[in-house]
Amino acid sequence: MNTSAAGSTVRVGNHAVSAEEQAAGAPDRLPYVDDAGAPVDPDAVTIWLAAPTGQVRRFRYPTVDVGDQGLVQQESAGRFYVDWTPLAPEDGLWTWASLGEMSGSSVGDQDAFYVKRPIAGP
Repeated sequence: MNTSAAGSTVRVGNHAVSAEEQAAGAPDRLPYVDDAGAPVDPDAVTIWLAAPTGQVRRFRYPTVDVGDQGLVQQESAGRFYVDWTPLAPEDGLWTWASLGEMSGSSVGDQDAFYVKRPIAGP
């Protein structure tokens, strides 16, 4: 599980894992693929982000629906993400889930990360 300081941006989704994320133990995320195993863009992608406060935020691709917090970004074929910056008092355990909807099937992923509040200095 990744740990981030409050106010730091966290990237969630099936994006290519950066060297920093890999060093922190983030698992490699696979792109959405077609029956032949080639990366493919789903018809729709939804990412839900749940704060420790219980508030759930939803992001969509290719368009934003009423009530969504924003648009899911496309990194490359089959790879999508949301950048989010948790602020105080949203420190604690965050969870996220994604769902790619394709003709005849849906593929999902989920994970968690921890946001810690900075320790006050002297």
